[in-house]
Amino acid sequence: MAEVRVEPAGFELTVLPGETVLSAAFRAGVSWPTICYGQARCTACALLVREGHQHAGPIGETERGVLRQITGRRRQWSSRDTRLACRLTVTGAMTIEKKGAKPTEPRSSHDPADS
Repeated sequence: MAEVRVEPAGFELTVLPGETVLSAAFRAGVSWPTICYGQARCTACALLVREGHQHAGPIGETERGVLRQITGRRRQWSSRDTRLACRLTVTGAMTIEKKGAKPTEPRSSHDPADS
């Protein structure tokens, strides 16, 4: 298992061996931006690796092609740091940046919204 710190929201995900970051997020009930739900088409799940690059799984051909498109459009995103959450596997501790990712919070039984 690997621990992945997700910023700027400041929470951690446990990623199982062979599991993608996106799958781990869904398993944990995290709200993660996506349109294609893991098909490597929409690029909405793209993230930036801030620490732990050495623990990132290899980039496959499908992801490589999509990453070329992303880094071409988003000049401030480097090809070294950019990955797709739906393809990224992790073997050790890592810190990533993904705006819009946030854990879903269970509502309290005393929540005024329930009234």
